[in-house]
Amino acid sequence: MSDSVLLSIADQVATVTLNRVRAHNSFDLPTCEAFLSALDGIARDASVRVVVIAANGPTFSAGGDFNWVLTWPGETPEQNKQGALAITRVVQAVYDLPKPTIAAVQGAAVGGGIGVMLACDYVVASDRARFGLTSARNGLLAGIAIPVLIQTVGPRRARQLLMHGGMFDVAEAQRIGMVDRVATSETLEAEVLKLAGELTLGAPSVQALIKRLITDIDAAPNDADMVELVATNVAEQCLTPDAGEGMSAFLAKRKPGWVRT
Repeated sequence: MSDSVLLSIADQVATVTLNRVRAHNSFDLPTCEAFLSALDGIARDASVRVVVIAANGPTFSAGGDFNWVLTWPGETPEQNKQGALAITRVVQAVYDLPKPTIAAVQGAAVGGGIGVMLACDYVVASDRARFGLTSARNGLLAGIAIPVLIQTVGPRRARQLLMHGGMFDVAEAQRIGMVDRVATSETLEAEVLKLAGELTLGAPSVQALIKRLITDIDAAPNDADMVELVATNVAEQCLTPDAGEGMSAFLAKRKPGWVRT
């Protein structure tokens, strides 16, 4: 792990913290690589039930590091593409993580930083947080954020936000569905940990299946094949150890084995 990305694990919760405070927690290539490495380890760690994406300093993330991006014109087209892919893979890795994820947004989330934020399953933000898809005003495309932005606010609102490029407050972000819960700066961490604790009550195999299945269903037409897909997954999940344990625990009026007492 590098100094730009910190990892801590406690009480079944892994916290990945962006730590490039002077660079507004922007992503350069080493930060992308460190972030992806952290997520890869977390995905394979069965002791981790919930993942929190957080940041130090006054900014959650400014997206791509302009000092890095400004070097791209001197590189080959293929090198430029690899640079863009590095940041895109960060967002995709968060989205694909087979565990519940929470973005703890303590400050400004801008451009690609919004992509990282919206790739999480939940967004808990400080009442002081601000948001913006400002890239158009810098002659750039916030393409990293576009897929999760469309999924969150819909294509029409996504077009408006991307074309306008202005900043907006947490009340507006919550109104349009980008923020799920709002806390004060002082209570943000407690609110995130409260939600993380609630998420550990769900069966891990079911949560992983939900994340995969929702993506598959959203991308497919509502037809006979969809009925088959859903029925197959429901039937298969009923035969898993988690299902057996969960139903036995319910009938015995006890907590299932995955819930810590």
